[in-house]
Amino acid sequence: MHYLNRLAALAALFLIAIFPAAPLAAQTDKPAPQQAATPSPNATVVIPRPRRPPNKMLSYDIPLEKRSDLSDCASRDKRSIEFVAKNCWPVLQAYKTLIRLRGASRSAIAKHERQAPDAIATKNRALALAKQLHSQHADGRWPMQSQVAQMGYPLLINMLKAFDDDEAAIAAHSDYIALQGRTLMNNPTFLRGYLYKDKSEYLLQLGRRDEALANFTAATALADREPIDMISNVEHAELIAYDAIIAKDEDRALTAINMFLDKTERHSRHQDLVYYPIRILKIYILAGRKDYDGVLAELKTFNSLSRRNLCQQDEQNEFYFPQVVSPTQSDPRIAAELKEFGCSAAIIAGLDANMANGVPASEGVKPLPPR
Repeated sequence: MHYLNRLAALAALFLIAIFPAAPLAAQTDKPAPQQAATPSPNATVVIPRPRRPPNKMLSYDIPLEKRSDLSDCASRDKRSIEFVAKNCWPVLQAYKTLIRLRGASRSAIAKHERQAPDAIATKNRALALAKQLHSQHADGRWPMQSQVAQMGYPLLINMLKAFDDDEAAIAAHSDYIALQGRTLMNNPTFLRGYLYKDKSEYLLQLGRRDEALANFTAATALADREPIDMISNVEHAELIAYDAIIAKDEDRALTAINMFLDKTERHSRHQDLVYYPIRILKIYILAGRKDYDGVLAELKTFNSLSRRNLCQQDEQNEFYFPQVVSPTQSDPRIAAELKEFGCSAAIIAGLDANMANGVPASEGVKPLPPR
C-alpha cells in the first residue's frame, strides 16, 4: 500500500512538470461565455425583401439595321405584346417605358406607406415616365402602341390615389377614357363603359355626386352615336342610383335610371340585363312614394319582357324583387300582376314582413333601407 502511494505522488509530479498550471491572472482574465440575447416579445422582426431581378425586356434591343422593319407592328392580339415589342421598334420603346413606370409607381406607393424620405422623388420619377409613355404613344400608328399606353394609366391612377392627389387622379381617369376612345384595339366600347364607371365610383368616394352624374350622362350619351356596352352601363346606372337612394336623394336616382332606360331602349336583345337591377330600383322608389300607377306600369313592362321568372321560390328573391313592391302590394291590380308574373300567394303574403327591416345584403346585392 505504501508503495502504491509513492507511485501516485511521482505520477502527479510528472504531470505538473509537463503541463504547468496557468497563472492565476490568466485564469481570472478569461472571458465568461457569451449568452444569446433574448429578443423582446414586442420587437419587430425585419425580413429582408429579396430584390426582383430586372425585367429581361429592359436589356433587349433591336439591331439598328432592323428597326425600319415594321412588318410585325400591326398585330392586335394582346397576348402577343412581347412578341410585337421584340420585333417592332416603336412598340419596344413604349413597352420599356411601361416596365419602368410599373416599377417606379409601385415603389413610390410602398415608400409613401412607410414614409420614406425619397417617396416624393420616386413619385415624380413615375410621373415623368407616364408623360414619356404618353408621348411615345402620340396617337400611335400601331394598335399595340395604344395598348401599351392604356396599360400605363391604371398604374398612374393607383399611385395618384395613394398620394391623395385627387384632382390629378380624376384628370388621369379622363385622359384614360379619351385615349381608349381612340384605340385601334378590339372591342373599344366594352372597356370604355367600365372606365366611365370607375371614374364615377371614385368621384362618389370623394362625395362629388354632381360630377359623377355628369360623368354618367357622358357615358350614356355614347348611345346616340354608337352601340354601348350594356353590362358596364347597367352597373354604372345602379352605382349612381343606389348612392342617391342611400343619400335620400331619390330624384337624382330617378334621373339616372330614366336617362339610362331612355338611352338604351334600342338594345331590346339585352332587356333582361336592363330590368333586373335598374327597373327594380325604380319600382323601389315609386312604391315608396305610393305611386300605384307607376309601379303597375313598371311591373307590366317588366312582366312582358323579362326572360325568366324571379318568383320561382317561396322566399324573397334576388335583386330586391319582389319585396320592393311591398308598400303598394295592397292594390288589387298590383297583386294580380304579381300573380301573373308567377309570384305565389306565400311570397305575396310575406312582402310586408320582408321589407320591414329593409332589403338585406346578399351576394352582389347591397342593402336597401326599409319602406
